[in-house]
Amino acid sequence: MKCVCENNARCDPVSGRCTCAPGWTGHNCRKACDAGHWGADCAETCDCRNGDGSCDAATGQCNCEAGYTGAHCHQKCPSSMFGLGCRHRCQCDNKALCDHVSGACTCQVGWTGSFCEKACPQGFYGLDCQEKCLCLNGGSCDHASGVCSCPAGWIGSFCNLTCPTGFYGEGCNQTCSCRNHGICHPASGQCVCTAGWTGPNCTEECPAGFYGADCRQPCLCQNGATCDKTNGKCTCSRGWTGTACELECVSGRFGADCQQQRECENSGQCDRQSGECSCSAGWVGERCEKACEAGLFGAGCEERCQCVHGASCHHVSGECLCPPGWRGRLCDKACLPGAYGKGCMQHCSCAQGTSCHHVSGDCGCPPGFTGNGCEQTCLPGTFGHNCNQVCQCSETNQLCHPVSGLCYCAPGFHGPKCDQICGEGRYGPNCGSECQCENAGRCIPSTGACECPAGFIGARCNITCPAGRYGVDCARVALCGVGAQSDPLTGRCECTLGRRGDDCGQGCPPGWFGLDCVQRCNCSNGGVCDSVTGNCTCGLGWTGSNCDKECPAGRFGANCQLKCDCQNKATCDKVTGMCQCGPGYYGPLCEHACPPGLHGPLCQLQCDCVNGASCHPASGHCVCPAGSRGARCHRVCEQGTYGPGCAKLCDCEDNAPCDHVTGRCLCSSGRTGLRCDIDCRANYYGPDCAETCECHNSSQCDRRSGRCSCLHGWIGLSCREGGPPSLNYGNSNRGDTQHEKSL
Repeated sequence: MKCVCENNARCDPVSGRCTCAPGWTGHNCRKACDAGHWGADCAETCDCRNGDGSCDAATGQCNCEAGYTGAHCHQKCPSSMFGLGCRHRCQCDNKALCDHVSGACTCQVGWTGSFCEKACPQGFYGLDCQEKCLCLNGGSCDHASGVCSCPAGWIGSFCNLTCPTGFYGEGCNQTCSCRNHGICHPASGQCVCTAGWTGPNCTEECPAGFYGADCRQPCLCQNGATCDKTNGKCTCSRGWTGTACELECVSGRFGADCQQQRECENSGQCDRQSGECSCSAGWVGERCEKACEAGLFGAGCEERCQCVHGASCHHVSGECLCPPGWRGRLCDKACLPGAYGKGCMQHCSCAQGTSCHHVSGDCGCPPGFTGNGCEQTCLPGTFGHNCNQVCQCSETNQLCHPVSGLCYCAPGFHGPKCDQICGEGRYGPNCGSECQCENAGRCIPSTGACECPAGFIGARCNITCPAGRYGVDCARVALCGVGAQSDPLTGRCECTLGRRGDDCGQGCPPGWFGLDCVQRCNCSNGGVCDSVTGNCTCGLGWTGSNCDKECPAGRFGANCQLKCDCQNKATCDKVTGMCQCGPGYYGPLCEHACPPGLHGPLCQLQCDCVNGASCHPASGHCVCPAGSRGARCHRVCEQGTYGPGCAKLCDCEDNAPCDHVTGRCLCSSGRTGLRCDIDCRANYYGPDCAETCECHNSSQCDRRSGRCSCLHGWIGLSCREGGPPSLNYGNSNRGDTQHEKSL
């Protein structure tokens, strides 16, 4: 018989069976080993970790796929190498990951290009530069993390918040120096003064004649009107009206903006400012409705009649209207001798040498009077009939009555000898009248007139100096700033809260507040103190009445009023609100976890895991897939274990191994079933009984190797050759011939 063994197989000279060379199997050794098996009759199982678990069918040496190396193909190429046999050097820049198979670069966050040699273009960031920057208002975006770097004047995760009031500059960490509600430019800190103020720090009031923003607008007010430093509106002096106070009040109108009305009588003129009637000569009263009182005449009834002897005068002209017995322009002359009565028109009937009373015409003068017409009182020191008696009043400040001769004190004095001045608060004859002076005014004892102290005016000293006036007779002018009052006595300016200086024209210096700016502010950490109340406006990152408390977790900004938006337990900068990402996360809000293969701060560290394991983005600890274990997931499960963490035990019979990932039992030749607990049924053999036997003529098939055990004279790989001897009784020659063929 001729052996039909192939592929360098050895043929048994007796049985004709083929003993296959390593790498081949089957009856005639023409079948190559299936993937995963090698050696003589393919009985050995490859121990390779490559894709199909194949190895050299003859030697068992693993045929590593591109990107793997090691005796069992269980190791990835070193980080700087790739490809078949790990012979090619990676060309990735900026710490990019090199694919161990193809050499393709997996860029770190923030880089792009074939070799990760380019930073993300402006406006993009993150993995593969696919994230679009969200920075507003000219903010620039970090190409890796996406964190916004805000220009001066802006803060917030996306540069979407302007600096809070009172702060400016990069990070809004500089304190504005603007006063009087001036607005600080958030970028430059330059003060934009509110209307009515000017100067670098808005501390200077608009000079006279100007108003508005930065005092650039000229006032248009006329006739002494004041201009509102804020809006330029004219406040007209009394007696004027019109937009620019250019119109004088018409007759009968007066006061502010000519809103009041008054009718003056007797040809009086209404003062356009005060509304007081300017009366024509001889008239007084609020409406000039009263004639001058007796004894007064002329403009304002301020002229005193010069008429004597009880004569009245005309209230307009002052012409004296003489009573009976008197004549002359001032009624200062008695009637000429021989005449008496009204207008001196009557003639006396007295005997020659006898005086004729100039008033009544009686002959002879009454006691206390003398002269041809009895028109004269007795000379000082004389009294009585014909003034023949001598007064006995010898004391200073004593007067003698011309009729009776009795001594009496002059007005303002009293006492037995008239040597005592009237006591405080009294005046007049015998000090019988009570003074009417107020506010410590001095009463003149003879007349009762009041001498007012500084700060007061009026007949009774009852009127305080009007605003802006002070001193004796309120004659001096006080120059105090807006809202300030002046002391009517000294003229000293009394400043409102938050103002200081002789004229209250200065604000409090930084760090002081209150009345006269003598109270020290207690604002910490750059807080701004209100010059009036002392209340603190806290700087960025601080809160509390004194700005001494840091913002609590999750809050930021001025007085900690803004809420942080950071994710994944990231901390928030208490000043700017920018998120400070913990290891393993990136992005403006720390919303992105590191991509696979990277971990740590800003995802700049490479995971040191093998076998396709991922790592925790923060810690870098390897998270092993099912079937691997170890710090780097570099070890496969030990024999008898499988699954995540190799924590499950294989459930296979006869110590059959199981798949380290799924736990599927890997049955040895001749066994099958989920637990490898079933022998191959007839006509099947090999691992998992997957091969079909080729044995014929009732031969037995070995369940392990598939080798046929021939019976009854059959031989060959499949027992199809030869056979039992056949007996031919009819033709022995033919039978012999057949027997020879079989041999």
